[in-house]
Amino acid sequence: MLADAFAAERLRFFKARGTVFWSLGFVPLVSILIGLIQGLLMRNLLGKAAAAGNPAAALGRAPVSLLNQAVEAVSGSNFFIVQLFFLIAASAILAGDYRWETWRFLTPRNTRANLLLGKIATFGLVTVIGLVLLALGGIVAGLLSAVLTGGGVVWQAAEGNTNAQLAGMFGIAFLEMMALGALAAVLAVATRAGLAALLVPVGVWIVQGFAVSQLQKGFENPLEPPLQYLLGFPVLQSDLLKAALSQPAMGVAPEISWPVALVGMIAWIAALTALAVWLFQRQDLTRE
Repeated sequence: MLADAFAAERLRFFKARGTVFWSLGFVPLVSILIGLIQGLLMRNLLGKAAAAGNPAAALGRAPVSLLNQAVEAVSGSNFFIVQLFFLIAASAILAGDYRWETWRFLTPRNTRANLLLGKIATFGLVTVIGLVLLALGGIVAGLLSAVLTGGGVVWQAAEGNTNAQLAGMFGIAFLEMMALGALAAVLAVATRAGLAALLVPVGVWIVQGFAVSQLQKGFENPLEPPLQYLLGFPVLQSDLLKAALSQPAMGVAPEISWPVALVGMIAWIAALTALAVWLFQRQDLTRE
C-alpha cells in the first residue's frame, strides 16, 4: 500500500540525521546567524548615530514585523542555494536505493508505483517541514534584531503582509519545490545517480530564470502576446503567482489570470511525477 511505502520512507529519512540537518536545519540556522550579525551591526550604527544626535537613530528602532520576516524567509525558497539544500533530501530519498543497491529488497514488498510515490510524498513532507523552519528562522532573526537594536516587536505591520499572504506564499513555495522534486525523481530514475537529482534541477531552474529575463527584455509587460508562451516555464508561473499574491502592479499581465499559472504549476508536478513512475516501472532492477 502507498501508506506503508510512505511510512517506511519517512522513517528511513528521519533516521539519517546528517541528511536531515543539512537539508532542513542548516539554512534556517544560517538565516538566524545573519540576523544576529545584522542586529549587531545595526546596534553599533544606531549607537554612533545616537551619540552624534542624529534623529535617524530613532527611526532605526522601528518595530519589527515578525509576519514580514516569515514571508520574506519563505519567499526566499526560490533562491538556488536554498533549493540546493532542499534537494539534498530529494537526492537521498529518491536515489539512495540505487546507491546502496537495495531496490531488489523493496520491490517484492510493494508495487513500484507505490514505492516511488511514497518517496515523492516523503519529500513533500520534508518540504513542508523545511518551509516551516525557514519561516521560524526568519522570525527568530527578527526577534534578535529587535532585541539588539532596542526596537519593538509586532506580528503584523500596519501596511505589511497579512496572514493570508503568508499562507499563499507558503503554498507557492511548496508547489515550486515539489516541481523541483518531481524533476529530481525523473532524473534519479533515469540516471540512477544522486548527483544528477541534486544538481540538474537547480541548473534547469537557473536556466529558466535566465531565459525568461532575457526574452522579456524590451517589453514593458512581461507577458505581452508574443511572450505568452513563456507561461509554460515553472519559474515564471511561480513569479506570477507571487506577484498576484502581493501586488497586482508588479507585472502580472491582465490577460493572464493567476489560476492559469496555478494550473500550469500543478500540471508540471503531475506530468513529471507520472513520467518518473512510468520510467521506474519499466526499469531493470535485478542488480539494484
